[in-house]
Amino acid sequence: MGALCGLFVAALVAKANIEAINSIGVFFSAVLYGSVGFYLGTNIPSLPAGASGRSLSHGGSSPKAFPIALASGAGTFLAAFAALVSVCMIVFDEAPPVIWNVGIGFWWMVGVLLQLTAGTAARLGQLTGAPSELKASRRSHNRTVDLD
Repeated sequence: MGALCGLFVAALVAKANIEAINSIGVFFSAVLYGSVGFYLGTNIPSLPAGASGRSLSHGGSSPKAFPIALASGAGTFLAAFAALVSVCMIVFDEAPPVIWNVGIGFWWMVGVLLQLTAGTAARLGQLTGAPSELKASRRSHNRTVDLD
C-alpha cells in the first residue's frame, strides 16, 4: 500500500517537470520511503502485558489517547489522502500549478514521516524499558512505611 501511494505521488510530482526531482532515483526512493513508512506506521507493537491506558495516564482518572497510535493514524491519513488526490489528478488528466504538485508531495512526505516516527518510537519504547518504568512505579506504590 505504501509503495503504491509513493508510486502515484511520485508520478504526479514528476508531471511538474522539475529537473531536480524528475529522475528514476527519486521515483524509486519515493516508493521505498512509502513502503517502509507504511510498514512501520501500521505495524505498531501493542502495549506490554499488564499495562493499560489507565495505568499509563497521569492521575489515573481517564485513559489518554496513545500518542504513538495518534501520530501513526494521522500520518496514514495524510499519506493516503495525498495519494488519493494524486490518483484523481492523474486519472482526470488535470494540470494543476507546480506549487500544487509540490504541496501534495510535501504532505505525503509529512504523512510518511509521521508513520516512520510513530513506528520507530513504539519499537524503541518497547526495547528501552517501558515495562521497567511500569514496574518501578508499581514498586513505589507498594512500599510500606515503618513507624518505629
